[in-house]
Amino acid sequence: MRTNIIRLTSAAFALFWGASLAAQGTIIVPKATDRTSRVGTRGANFLEIGVGARAAAMGSAVVSSMDGPEAMFWNPAGIVTSSDISAIVSYMQLYGQSSGITNTAAALTVPIGQGALGLAFTQFSSGSIDRTTEVAPNGDDPAFPGQFQFTGSALAVQYARNITDRLAASAGIRLAQEGIDFAQNSYFGFDLATRFRTGLYGLSVAAAITNIGPSNRFTGSGIERRVSAPRENGFATGDSIPVQFNTRKVQLPTGFRLGLESHLVGDAEALFGANKVHALVGELDFFDAIDTDVQPSIGFEYGYKSNYFLRLGKRWFNEQNAPWKFSDGLSFGGGVRIPVLGRRLSLDYAYTTMGELQNNQVLSFVIGR
Repeated sequence: MRTNIIRLTSAAFALFWGASLAAQGTIIVPKATDRTSRVGTRGANFLEIGVGARAAAMGSAVVSSMDGPEAMFWNPAGIVTSSDISAIVSYMQLYGQSSGITNTAAALTVPIGQGALGLAFTQFSSGSIDRTTEVAPNGDDPAFPGQFQFTGSALAVQYARNITDRLAASAGIRLAQEGIDFAQNSYFGFDLATRFRTGLYGLSVAAAITNIGPSNRFTGSGIERRVSAPRENGFATGDSIPVQFNTRKVQLPTGFRLGLESHLVGDAEALFGANKVHALVGELDFFDAIDTDVQPSIGFEYGYKSNYFLRLGKRWFNEQNAPWKFSDGLSFGGGVRIPVLGRRLSLDYAYTTMGELQNNQVLSFVIGR
């Protein structure tokens, strides 16, 4: 039963408690000091789930430092660095191994002239959930037996190019769909992103605004009913009248990411000097979405001979009155790059603590140059 509650809550992305319970009973009583919250007011919230083990291990602080196909999910301007066809496949197990909630993603980038074209696909699944109805709140309704899944999928196409030798920009579109077997919603949106390498002490600044688009409403047989029409004497006529619930239109979870990256050790512009063996990158990011509080994050990546990596990060969720501790949002991971047939295969892993939601684990495979 507990697992089903977690799945349903996560599938709807109502992950945070925005108010306190009253002293008596379970009535939610707003306080005069409570801020207006938009948590749970947007659709396709699975798009806010970060993709890739490198990003997860660094606490999502990768907007400025992410390159190649993985940048499709953070700052598409970063795909411009792809010198050859590159691809990533990422698999995430959310909220503990028993939840059944997964997020799978893949992306492909192709260099074109002074830029690059990227294609990305995301598939979210709640896992199997026992079907319940008003008649059978505990399941086993003979009219609606079995189980169902809440799923979400998205397809994005992005194009990025160099404006100057230090400035890159990108633009793209996104199609998304979510729902269950008899109630779905679809969305259309676009993204804009940029990244600027200052050339000063290894500093880079990047920004991305994502999921800008119109609203849409859920449709399907799950929000339709047929009710019997009573006669004047109170008995049913035997005829039925179609009724459709007036669902509210919802928008994509528009968000803004800002990142400041510093090459502390490594290349010629690094803050503390060049080093051919060791490299250290640090980044500070801010994520501000229309349905969340501002979420800062910080991450570090240590590299040895550009082939072996250790990563550490922290993300602050900052939802009003949510029971998050400092240890929640801490992450760590590592990766290795292996030469394969003239190309380079990267294997990365990340683990993130999520408090009462247990943990997230991510495994990624990237192939490129």
